[in-house]
Amino acid sequence: MYSFRKSKKGFTLIELMVVVAIIGVLALLGLRLYTGQQEKAKNAIVKANAGTTQTLLQANLADATYASAVLAVASLTGHGMRNPHTNAALVIESVATAALPAASTLAGAVVVCRVSSVPEKYLVRGYDGAKAPVGDELTAQK
Repeated sequence: MYSFRKSKKGFTLIELMVVVAIIGVLALLGLRLYTGQQEKAKNAIVKANAGTTQTLLQANLADATYASAVLAVASLTGHGMRNPHTNAALVIESVATAALPAASTLAGAVVVCRVSSVPEKYLVRGYDGAKAPVGDELTAQK
């Protein structure tokens, strides 16, 4: 009537464990590559923000309606740029060349530094999540 013989179909426990281990290793590698790409994308946004800031500052310095460079730098905020690390509106900090802001505020920031030796010349720097400069140092001057 009934056959009690064992079926030879299916996988052994060892085979299943090997497959799960391989899938886990592949998932780990994929996740590591994905997070690396996220950092690259954030750094690209910081570079773009620094470039936009430099362009806006150069245009404001060339515009005759700005009586001083301080007003030209102050007018840079509110152009829709966002900090990719905090997702907050980008606040462009204007500092003297010798004094950078605190390292805790540099992640994703764009900093405009006045060059003291040349009047109305500014350096524009963007900073990544590790608070290191990203890309080239850009200049704007009247």
